[in-house]
Amino acid sequence: MPFFGIYFVFLPHTYGMNSENRQAKPSGIVLSPTEAEEYCEFKRQKRIAEVAAALSKANIYAAQRDAVSGEQRKAAESAKRVKAASVQVNPVYVSSMKSLLGVSGPEVDCVVGGTGETLPKAKAYEAKLAVKSGAKEITLILCGSLLRSGRTGDIKREIKRVCRAARKAVVKVAADSSFTYADFLRAGRLAADCGAKFLSVRFFPDCGRLKRDLHDVCMLEVTEVETASDYKALIAAGVERIGTSHAEEIYSELMKEAENLSFAVDFTDSVTVSVPPKAAAAPPVSETSEKSETAVAAESSEPSKQGEKPKAEQMSVLNDKKMLDGALLK
Repeated sequence: MPFFGIYFVFLPHTYGMNSENRQAKPSGIVLSPTEAEEYCEFKRQKRIAEVAAALSKANIYAAQRDAVSGEQRKAAESAKRVKAASVQVNPVYVSSMKSLLGVSGPEVDCVVGGTGETLPKAKAYEAKLAVKSGAKEITLILCGSLLRSGRTGDIKREIKRVCRAARKAVVKVAADSSFTYADFLRAGRLAADCGAKFLSVRFFPDCGRLKRDLHDVCMLEVTEVETASDYKALIAAGVERIGTSHAEEIYSELMKEAENLSFAVDFTDSVTVSVPPKAAAAPPVSETSEKSETAVAAESSEPSKQGEKPKAEQMSVLNDKKMLDGALLK
């Protein structure tokens, strides 16, 4: 489920209900106008924090063959603005990208192996030089012909050799887009067995299923993600790293959703918010509070007459406030 979908739910009350019917309904917490406004601000700030956490999994792609220094600088600035995890470059740009990102910036991810059809010794040497130049992540282009021909022993030796050369750097095994789904699973298991942390694949519609199947094997990186909707779907599926060259556009769109989210609440009166079933009790309802609750509920329960309203979904004020010890996010 996407992480931007929590809204107020207004409990329906009707004039003329007897006491038995009222007690059968789930009880709620009545927020004053000030508390309701503060709670909306809390939810807004929470969504903004969720957007920032989502973008911290981004890997900015800057490994184009025709990339020039200006494009490298642009990628570095973009990565720092959205606080991405890393920037992916070719070996020739590792040193310059490390200088652009600085000590406390995102990590440098170096692609080794060219097309994949390279000797393991050459890939390992490339990884060693990249780490020496400042790379903290190594993306190994797997030899597809060896995997498809069933030469798993050679694939294992290749991955192990690169992992030894990378030392403490994170190694990600990149599978070719021509691989079948079964090849992806096999590559993920081989990567995990030989010391690599990630399987890296290009975006395809069944990435969520692949993540579920790799749950206990290795982490998953999905590259070439271009839209905010795909990015959100991958976050919801639990993908640990997302490669994109459109990080700023995705960040702007997600931030716009978080900033402009409306709860459609009238702060001139009290608002009733539901509590979890276990915490629900039937407190005595005074005539005055019942009237104010009913007035707000009656307005919110007729979306066709009041205009468009967001879909309601149950949530707990107590749980949300407990998360931050009752304080709003700053």
